[in-house]
Amino acid sequence: MGNLLDTITSPADLKSLTPDQLKQVAAELRQAIVNNLSQTGGHFASNLGAVDLIVALHAVYDAPRDRLVFDVGHQCYAHKMLTGRLCEFPTLRQYGGISGFLRIEESIYDCFGAGHASTSISAAYGFAVARDLVGGNESAVAVIGDAGLTGGLAFEGLNNAGHSGRNFTVVLNDNAMSIAPNVGALSRYLAKLRTSGWYQDLERRTADVLKKLPAGDVAARAAGGILKHSVTNIVAPEKTGVVFEQMGFDYIGPLDGHDIPLMLDVFRHVRQMRGPVLVHLCTVKGKGYELAESNARKYHAVTPFEPETGEAHKPSTGRSYTSVFADTLIALADEDPKIVGITAAMPDGTGIVKLQEKHPDRTFDAGIAEEHAVCFAAGLAAAGMKPVVAIYSTFLQRAYDMIIHDVALQRLPVIFALDRAGLVGEDGGTHHGVFDLTYLRSVPGMVVMAPKDGPELAAMLRFAHEHVSGCDASPIAIRYPRGSVSDSSDPSVRPLSLGRADMLADGEDVALIACGSMVEPAMAAARSLSEEGISAAVVNVRFVKPLDEELIAALARRVGRIIVCEENSVIGGLGSAVLETLAAHDIRDAEVRLFGVPDRFIEHGSQATLRSICHLTAGDFAAAARDMLGAPVPARVGAG
Repeated sequence: MGNLLDTITSPADLKSLTPDQLKQVAAELRQAIVNNLSQTGGHFASNLGAVDLIVALHAVYDAPRDRLVFDVGHQCYAHKMLTGRLCEFPTLRQYGGISGFLRIEESIYDCFGAGHASTSISAAYGFAVARDLVGGNESAVAVIGDAGLTGGLAFEGLNNAGHSGRNFTVVLNDNAMSIAPNVGALSRYLAKLRTSGWYQDLERRTADVLKKLPAGDVAARAAGGILKHSVTNIVAPEKTGVVFEQMGFDYIGPLDGHDIPLMLDVFRHVRQMRGPVLVHLCTVKGKGYELAESNARKYHAVTPFEPETGEAHKPSTGRSYTSVFADTLIALADEDPKIVGITAAMPDGTGIVKLQEKHPDRTFDAGIAEEHAVCFAAGLAAAGMKPVVAIYSTFLQRAYDMIIHDVALQRLPVIFALDRAGLVGEDGGTHHGVFDLTYLRSVPGMVVMAPKDGPELAAMLRFAHEHVSGCDASPIAIRYPRGSVSDSSDPSVRPLSLGRADMLADGEDVALIACGSMVEPAMAAARSLSEEGISAAVVNVRFVKPLDEELIAALARRVGRIIVCEENSVIGGLGSAVLETLAAHDIRDAEVRLFGVPDRFIEHGSQATLRSICHLTAGDFAAAARDMLGAPVPARVGAG
């Protein structure tokens, strides 16, 4: 057979294909994923595992009229390729190219955006209710992974939808993995369903359930034909699947999520069923690419690699902020038995996995449940422990109420380690950690720090430990970026004192006040300005809260020209704190320029590209200083 995938311009083209041809399309989709991601990088193993179920869904349902709502987006690549975006995949996750996640503005087939987990059930149920309110008859289907099902929002959606009586379908893509192996009681429950050997009276059980389907006895007579496609149960026997059944769903499964003929039969029947239905599919993460099948954790997401060997084109260079955090945390945990590490399904990404290897009894993965992780930490702190909650900045947003109500209001000594703060790059708007300074700075009693480099991160983590151990303990947060620490970092760090900034360079013409990842470009701008005869002071604030108001007020009075540099939303972050300080000190004549992430959601692209677009570079800071001083642009700057 020739290449079929190139002939697919929309999901409608799948409907005329035979099951064998659909299998070929699935194989070609997997090869296309390997070919494209080996050049661009992206979420890999999860997308390979979901290919067959996506082919079957699109072959049966009529998207975009039927609403297929995907969770997270880690498994959406086959969906994108089948909905007219195959030719755009060389631009995946690149600035101006297609997103690695679902986006409403990208395609009519992406009916709901996704980037964080556990949202699909609630959103798809919204489509189902809207349909019923206007008298429609289209299908509403939520596709969610077993990892997404560990999030509380997923159960809130199931609880609301299950007893509604509305026509609504949940497809559970169960591969026993999130990024790391799944944890918790639900994971064990699904494992029990996957491995139950309930084969007695299987044909009777299957026939009984299929009689409920619209095809009735015809479906029952065809049950033998359906059964031959799979070695797993089509319908759970008594006392399995009971959680979903008690929530009001007709439960079907577990099924082989790679058996396309089987899924075609089941989805055709399910599409006609009345009321809420949950279809449980078992898949293999990394399916079709041996290296990913054998090590799905490593190949969850990839950078460009050699398809034949799986080796990355550009091996990681330098030590990362994450590894600095992890190594320092282990050293502290070795010294203090009260330190406890917590993460929310990101043990590898946050570095908590290293602590887990050394101190497994004091390391906890809460699953994709950030709210629980933070409230759990609050309970630990109230009981006298010293919890360190390591969560990506963008995901900690989900636990904001717990930060305020359960931690800060009770002034509990919880350490928050916010990895991937700032512009993270190719994952785009759903993953940029550009709001944490804003949302944390407004919390009473919260201390907020941002290190300029690796040594300062290590020093800040030690400071945080001392802070939560003291008599005036309170919650404290450290936010740090994705990527490697600077090779030029000075291993020595001047001692930290609560709320005190570090004056890195003095100057008389202009003052650059920076935090975190913006300190190095601020220093580079100062060096460039110095060559032009402009004297620039540089302040590493270290503490965004409490801010060193005394130093900033003195600089504003003496220098009069302030440039604030932060990799956070320009609204409510360090710049706002500086302006509040000037207002509090009645300093009215200082000229202030704020550099931060503008008030819009930033696209995906490399970190360097996005920082340039947001004017967060040394050149931008230097240009602002010249403009404030009315200084000419040097020929070498304006050339080219």
